[in-house]
Amino acid sequence: MREGDEVQDDCGSREEWTLLFWTSLAVIVPVIITLWCSAQRSKRKTHMKDFFRKSKHGWHYTDLFNKPTYCCVCSQHILHGAFCDCCGVCADEHCLRRADRILTCKEIMAPCSPGGAMKHRWVRGNVPLASYCAVCKQQCGTQPKLCDFRCVWCQSTVHDDCMDSLPAADHCELGEFHNLIIPPHYLYRVNKLRRRHPEEYSKLAASCGSGWTPVLVLANTRSGNNMGEALLGEFRSILNPVQVFDLSELTPPKALQLCTLLPPGSVQVLVCGGDGTVGWVLDAIDSMKLKGQDQFMPRVTILPLGTGNDLSNTLGWGAGYAGEIPVEQVLRNILDAEVVKMDRWKVQVASKGLYFRKPKVLSMNNYFSVGPDALMALNFHTHREKTPSFFSSRIINKTVYFLYGTKDCLVQECKDLDKRIEVQ
Repeated sequence: MREGDEVQDDCGSREEWTLLFWTSLAVIVPVIITLWCSAQRSKRKTHMKDFFRKSKHGWHYTDLFNKPTYCCVCSQHILHGAFCDCCGVCADEHCLRRADRILTCKEIMAPCSPGGAMKHRWVRGNVPLASYCAVCKQQCGTQPKLCDFRCVWCQSTVHDDCMDSLPAADHCELGEFHNLIIPPHYLYRVNKLRRRHPEEYSKLAASCGSGWTPVLVLANTRSGNNMGEALLGEFRSILNPVQVFDLSELTPPKALQLCTLLPPGSVQVLVCGGDGTVGWVLDAIDSMKLKGQDQFMPRVTILPLGTGNDLSNTLGWGAGYAGEIPVEQVLRNILDAEVVKMDRWKVQVASKGLYFRKPKVLSMNNYFSVGPDALMALNFHTHREKTPSFFSSRIINKTVYFLYGTKDCLVQECKDLDKRIEVQ
């Protein structure tokens, strides 16, 4: 082999190694950057979650606001940041901790002014669309910047320029839904009572006006279209946050204990969920009887978020809710609703021949099922408990019901059930 050929082979080999090096670099570097970004995102998410848990605000992080939104700290347009679903304060990611420190949220319990009136609690900017100034009656929030004010309790809006023209004697009357809101001063006075007795609560209720029927919102975030979480935020923005409960964090018996701090016979409960959630709440109300709290038992209304919603449809609250009407209209429907009595039955299930086993007692609202349809509902419930994120819409839920029903037609697990059970 000649010397020129050896030099040519060396150059070719060097070019191959150079190409292999740059190819490997082009593959490895993006992978490393992606892994690093993923680790940083996970770390940031953990810090954010810990920060939100300790905060007095009800922060929710988002990358997309549904309307032009401005930071309440730096007044700049927000690309990605967080908003408080209780008071409506918005902040970008860099101003979030400062906003949490300098901007206070809705106070669930606070004294009123010396004259007995409640002051407005104003938050600047990001007022709702189609809102009008309480002074000049012109539309608010029309300028492309952080402007105008909104009261987090009565939802009144005022222009920046009209704020000085607002009468000094103007006090917050809690707005359209004052009969449904638990005022902060009521809970403050209850907390100061030396003797907590229903008669004392009735005396305090006089300061809330005649016709005061506070509503407690109990929402199941896993029901139906998984709308519960969004609804919780909308109700917190209108009502006192202490009135709104997430049933994935607090069980109905514990949530209903708030009824014992309110005047007997005045409380209403709005259950946001399906038939199972309504039955869960009704069972908790029944348990109040066992504790001797009959006088505090509330009236129940339903916002149907479940898959079937048979009970809601029977009582006239509709066959399903998908956000077609605003939350404000839901509250108006509660104010206009009539009270009707509903029958509930007890079903006792006992094992034949096993006298030492205590019979199981179940509650029945509108129907009691034994057999294939009950097995199908049980399988659906078990599957949803294991993977709640999969059940994100009513269509998926009904599809799962159909699959379990088809499976039972083939497997026939309930075959000869009539020979194994006896109905009395």
